[in-house]
Amino acid sequence: MLDWQCLLFVPVGADRHLESAIRHRPDAVILDLEDAVAPDGKQKARDDLARFQARLAEAGIDCAVRVNSPLGMMAADIQAVDPAMARALVLPKCEGRRQVENAVELAGGDIGIIALVETPRGVESMALLADTPGLVGLMLGSEDLSAALGVQPDRGVLEWPAARLAMAAAGRGLLAIGFPGSIANFRDLELYRQQIERARHLGMNAVAAIHPAQISVVREALAPDESEAAWARKVLSCLEASAGGTVFALDGLMIDAPVIARARRIAARAG
Repeated sequence: MLDWQCLLFVPVGADRHLESAIRHRPDAVILDLEDAVAPDGKQKARDDLARFQARLAEAGIDCAVRVNSPLGMMAADIQAVDPAMARALVLPKCEGRRQVENAVELAGGDIGIIALVETPRGVESMALLADTPGLVGLMLGSEDLSAALGVQPDRGVLEWPAARLAMAAAGRGLLAIGFPGSIANFRDLELYRQQIERARHLGMNAVAAIHPAQISVVREALAPDESEAAWARKVLSCLEASAGGTVFALDGLMIDAPVIARARRIAARAG
């Protein structure tokens, strides 16, 4: 499983944005060949991709590449990717296994696939997508999904698909990327924080940002709060004192294997 928490989109060809991303050190940069590149700029972006990948490799930052969804464009995009310097391809508008299988085949099985779910049909297909060999993550496309539904990208419409995505990803050990809110919000960082905290409580474990100002907020919001971390430490301390027993009482509650596993995950995230 990829260990990313904060990913940052950077348009291929935007050198200034790339250097800013490197200064702010996200866990991974998603080099974007899709929405951030105009139709008449696609080939130039493909030509620039190797240089952008090399710069990220030099900086020691993981790289993913968002490709275009039409098969011919996807093939041209993947051909431009250096698999030695990319850990994942982000595949937009995923609605079925065949799209993922096409990307896996075109990439030669050398790069993991993150399925970007951003349509109602894609939401319906999450479990099938998650079972596709080669998949390493699911990502919620909140803006496109909300547009397809004709609504604002807020918690009311996005919480259910976010929870469903988290469930599908957790059952297969995949990265669950996204949150129930607008990815475009980089001004109201307090609202952004609240939405990401809600995503964490739904089971999401990573966020793709569009602006460097969001990076520190993502990391803070995805980390367990102090009360959770203290509870986890207390559980693990009692476990150690129980001399091998895996069922014991703590503060009036029974602690058994699933609770211990949750405490270990929280302690690992807390660092």
